[in-house]
Amino acid sequence: MAVSETEIYQQQCAEFRALNAVFWQIPLIMMTLNGGLWFALASLELTDTGQRFILVFAAVANVVFIVALIRLRLLMSALLARIHAVEGAMTAPLAKITVVAFCGLLLLAALGAVLAALNPGAVLATTAKPSPVVVCVDDGQTAVAARTLTCSPAAPG
Repeated sequence: MAVSETEIYQQQCAEFRALNAVFWQIPLIMMTLNGGLWFALASLELTDTGQRFILVFAAVANVVFIVALIRLRLLMSALLARIHAVEGAMTAPLAKITVVAFCGLLLLAALGAVLAALNPGAVLATTAKPSPVVVCVDDGQTAVAARTLTCSPAAPG
């Protein structure tokens, strides 16, 4: 069964649209991943080793997605060249500026994670959580309980 040039062209356009959708989803995925990892660092009580592991994972994930983004852009460029062979050549100024900007941001996030992993204690400020306070009320009088965190029972009578 022979496939017509029109069908090939239509399939290439559909494939380009699908790849373009993935291209624009990658930065959103990475923002969510980076934000989630940094939120975990800020909200969980982890050892320095645990913090380093999360930060190194964030850096590696950013670098992997830089490679994926560049590879995807190269695939899109090759497909776009085939589409333009049918439609006629078209040039866009600064055609690769978006991928360069996204890769730059991902590289910056990776470098930030690596630098933070070198000394997480200096970067991730930990604030002491206030100790719980128990207030006891006895005959209208209030008193703060000692370290036992319990109130003494009232004396009968």
